[in-house]
This record gives sequence, C-alpha cells and structure tokens, in this order.
Amino acid sequence: MKRKTKVVISIFAVLILFFVIGLFLNSFVEKKAVNLLEKQLPELQFEDLQVQVFKNAAELTKIDLTRGEVNIQSERLKVSGLDYWKFLTKKNIDLNQIEINDPEVVYQTKSSGKKSSLNTSSDNKSSSGSGKLNKKISVKEIVLNHAKFTLLDSTSEEKIKVKTFDFQLHDLKIDSTSVSEKIPFNFSDFALKADSVFLKVDERHVMKVVSIEIHEKNSALKGLKLESIYSKQEFQKHTRVEKDRYDLRIDSIAIASQDFGFQNDSVKFQSSKFLIDNVDFQIYRDKMQPKDNSVKPMYSEMLRKLPFLLKIDTLEVENTRIVYEERMKADRQPGKVVFANVNGEIFNLTNYSNKAQFPSTRVVAAADFMNEASLQLNWSFKVNNLSDWFNISGNMSSLSAKNMNGFLKPAMNVKAEGEITNMDFDFSGNRNKATGGVNIAYKDFKIEVLKNDGTEKSGFLTTVANIFVKHNGESGRNVNEGLEITRDKTKSFWNYLWSCIKKGALKTFV
Repeated sequence: MKRKTKVVISIFAVLILFFVIGLFLNSFVEKKAVNLLEKQLPELQFEDLQVQVFKNAAELTKIDLTRGEVNIQSERLKVSGLDYWKFLTKKNIDLNQIEINDPEVVYQTKSSGKKSSLNTSSDNKSSSGSGKLNKKISVKEIVLNHAKFTLLDSTSEEKIKVKTFDFQLHDLKIDSTSVSEKIPFNFSDFALKADSVFLKVDERHVMKVVSIEIHEKNSALKGLKLESIYSKQEFQKHTRVEKDRYDLRIDSIAIASQDFGFQNDSVKFQSSKFLIDNVDFQIYRDKMQPKDNSVKPMYSEMLRKLPFLLKIDTLEVENTRIVYEERMKADRQPGKVVFANVNGEIFNLTNYSNKAQFPSTRVVAAADFMNEASLQLNWSFKVNNLSDWFNISGNMSSLSAKNMNGFLKPAMNVKAEGEITNMDFDFSGNRNKATGGVNIAYKDFKIEVLKNDGTEKSGFLTTVANIFVKHNGESGRNVNEGLEITRDKTKSFWNYLWSCIKKGALKTFV
C-alpha cells in the first residue's frame, strides 16, 4: 500500500513539475516574443499574447498594425506547429499553420508627391543591403477567415471594397533565393473566395461582383455589373465631351488553365479559355455633347500597348445582347441598334508570342441584328503589325425597313420602305485606309425624307430623293467593288466599319 502511495505521489509530483516548468517556459517565451515583436514591429499593437509551449502554439488577440499606407486589424492570430529543433539549430522558421481571424485591411494611398513611410523603409533596406535573408521560412498553410479589404484614395473615397473573403495559401517557402525574385516566395496552391466586391472604375462608373472564386489554375466570377452612378440625363452633366454611358450585366465568367507570373520585367497573365455567359450590354451616347477629338487607337494598338503581357487562347461569349443608343437631337428619341443572341469566339487574344510566327487574332461571331436579320462576322488582325492591318467580312440576311427605321429616323431624318434580302461585305485596311466592297440585294426600296421635327414627311424632298434611288437590286456586285474609305481617327473602329458599309450602301441604292 505504501509503495502504491509513493508511486502516485511521484507521478503527481512529476505532473506538478511539468506544470510549473510549462508555466515558466510559457512566461519566458512570451516575454521573449513580446520583446522581439517590439523591436521588429514597433507599430504593432495587441491586447494579449499567449504561448503554449507544450501544445506548440501561440496566439495574439486584438491586433492593430499600421505600416505606411496599410492598416491591419484582427481579432485573433494563431500560430501552430513550430519546429523547435530547426529553429534552435539552424534558426529556420518552420510552421504548420498561421490562422488569422476577422482581419480588416485598409490601404489608403497618399496624395501625389508624398512618399509613404512603407516605401521609405523598403528603400532603406534595399540601399543598405539589410533586405538579405539568411534563414528559411516555411509555412504549410496560411488561412485568413472572414477578412475584409478596402482601398481608399488620398481623400478617403472608396476605390475598392471587398465585404468579406476567405484565403488559403499552401506550402509557403521563403529563402535567400526567392526573396530576390519578382514574387519573393514559392507556394504549391492557393484559394480565394470573395463576396460583394466593389470597384470604382472611373468618375462615372462602378463595378460590382456578387462573388469571386480564384484558385491557382481556375477562376470564376458571378453576378458582375458595370453601371453608371448617374442617369442618362444626369450623365451628360459630368463629362465635357461625348462619352459612352455603360450598363453591363454578366451572369458568369469562367477562366480555365490560368497562369500568373513575370516575363523579364513585365507582368504576364495567360489562360487557355475565358467563357462569358449571359450578357446584357447597353451603351448610350449623347451626340449633342461637344465632340471628343482625341485620336482613337485601333484594337490591335490597344492590345499592343497594354502595360502587361496577355495571352488568352480562346475567349467565348454566349447568350449576349448588345444595345447601342445615340441621341442626336433633344426633341427626338435616340436611335437604337440591337444585336440579340450574340454568340462568338475570339482566338489568340494576345500581345506576345514565343513562336517565330506571331498569331493572328481572329473573331468569329453570330447575332440577330435588330432582333431579325441573321448576321455573321469574321474579323482578324495582327497585334504586332504596326500599321494595324485588319480584315473584316460578314453576311446579313433579310432585314425589313421597319427595323431599319429604329436607327435611320433619328440618325438620318429619313424613313425607309421595302426590304434588304441579303448583304455581304468584305474590307481590308489599316489605321488610315480601308478598301473593299458591299453587295446588297433588296426589293421595293423607297425612302421618305422627314421635316426637321422628324414627325412629318417632306413631300418635295422625298420625291426628289426617290428619283435617284434604285428601288430594286439583285446584288449590287457590279457597281460596288474597289471602294476606298479614309478613316476618321477621332472615331472608333466600329464607326470606321460603319463608314465602309454606309459608303457601299449609298453606292448601291443611288
């Protein structure tokens, strides 16, 4: 009996000893950790630090850190799984997990001309050479739960806001080699899920996304909206010249086989496929505003001059509707052009190539023009062609005058009768000139010239106009080849194409 009592007492004593040692070690490590944090991160404030040596874990609560333009607040930060042997023998940091709960990150840009303390600090490190890393840091998993992010400008206006997001990064590794790279760490995989994302695109438009999910190789966006913060009438008060007002709705965007990185000194993004599904895109322009006489670049030039490298093998658009409205006169309804059931693909959407032969960017699309005529489009260009060469061709099936008048009446002050039964067009050119032809088959075509109010027919002008109009035509092929069109560089590529088709149509009908 006495022997059993001694054993129990011994075990109890050992447990008490371990408990006392644990308390001592916890207190000792906590003090060391606090001193280290005060030296390395004097800006860091926290309510409490708890270390559990035997559980190999530490926890910070009520964190508040401000460095330069960034403020980070968090309810709790947990660190677990420190490899003591590697730390004591090699000074390497090897962790199992870093978990940060309810962090809120606010980044406020400084006004121009002022350099943030964060940048100054980094400059000092790089100039003194103290930025070198003589140890290895490994973390199996970094987790951010229920995080928030806000980007503010110098006046505290929100530019980007993410209501909540979760983030995981796996197998983080930092060493003396990685810190000298553009991305100063390596990892195996990551995942980001964000809800309610807000972005201020410019002074007149904002973008909202219901949800975003990003992985290392694939991403998905749902419920994207690009909209003006002003009504059509109010919009004009906030621009000095003609500007398009956008209203865009996209149900989903899926990105496959994506890759981020660097090539030389340039950021690079590539993907095997973008799928954009169920789109409603409405564009409104008030032509009564002063004209914007700046030179408008061709699409090939815009891609060529992107500040990053882009390569998308295939971009596919499905179930799309595009409506373009132009207001020409204050007392009239705007002219409207509608492209319904748009489905198309863009191949080789890129501004760089590792191959000897630079690929042509090619667009193949189909739509119902004015909700009636079947329209086919084939368009190709080369981004590396400095003259901005392109070729564009297409075909349109039967279109009634009734649907044409939705644009002709407000835009050209005329009404048409009859029907276009078929139209083919084919043009090649560059940023300066285009050549080609338009072949139109039509029947019973007449026009009615309206008075200035747009509501009544001008009998005299209508009679004169119809003297010169050919009322029927089989194709126009014999009179409509070898057209030459000089581009108005203050207008868009689509205006350029419209000028080509309009010149061919006028030559056919008159």
